[in-house]
Amino acid sequence: MALIMLLLTGCVVSTEESKVETSTSIAEESNEKTIESSFIGEVTGYETFPEGYGWYDQTIIYVSNEKIKLDLIWPYSAGCMEREVMQDKAFKSARDALEKVLPIGTNVLVIKSNFENGEWVGDSMDAFVHKIDGELKKPKLTPPLDSVNEQLVLTGYWVPLEKGFESPAYSFTATYGEFNPEYLSEIQKQYAPLILSAGNKARFEQVGATPICLTMALNYAIDAFYGGISFSRGDEEENRLWWIKRNKSRSCRDGDGDGVCYER
Repeated sequence: MALIMLLLTGCVVSTEESKVETSTSIAEESNEKTIESSFIGEVTGYETFPEGYGWYDQTIIYVSNEKIKLDLIWPYSAGCMEREVMQDKAFKSARDALEKVLPIGTNVLVIKSNFENGEWVGDSMDAFVHKIDGELKKPKLTPPLDSVNEQLVLTGYWVPLEKGFESPAYSFTATYGEFNPEYLSEIQKQYAPLILSAGNKARFEQVGATPICLTMALNYAIDAFYGGISFSRGDEEENRLWWIKRNKSRSCRDGDGDGVCYER
């Protein structure tokens, strides 16, 4: 495969017939085998249900028949839909959004997430995908802006990976929690703020399924808050009754008048 070059600094990626002229090489020679951390290809499929019963990963797509996992995102139902019937409907909505945003046959630039300093630092399938509109030989792209990962989150049917709403005030102003930079690769660090921004935009505009997730998250937070209060009040009431019993007047011999009965 032709050598492809990658730029993640917001500059335009410009390609010629056999290469993309950018600042960072994305092909490294290792043991006489080329490791490609980025390539241009065509969307050829999505992950499908396994035979019989089972779970499948909706973040997996196929680009030129290579398995790719859309990084830092997941279907919204995974985070807030508990009932199986609701999950099935939610996953269908997520798949519909994926097929609409990234149809079969779309030409894309795939940027692997976990290739640093000539070696893999995580799953080699994880990637960010950019659609190539127009002529394949001269795509106009601005990574990390406007990835398919980001576009899917904007639909409201996909959300930032494993991120819940943080709502200390128990209100509808909740936003997504930040990604921990210690667990992100250098490429992920460039995309993560855009993924979170897309999630919060979808949340504030109440698109897709975000109103459902937000309402459920808020209800959980409120239930937990009042559950904690109830538990605390239960302890207080138990202590109060114990002291009433402890201080209850009784007829007994109090040798020194300190309220303790039957002293010697």
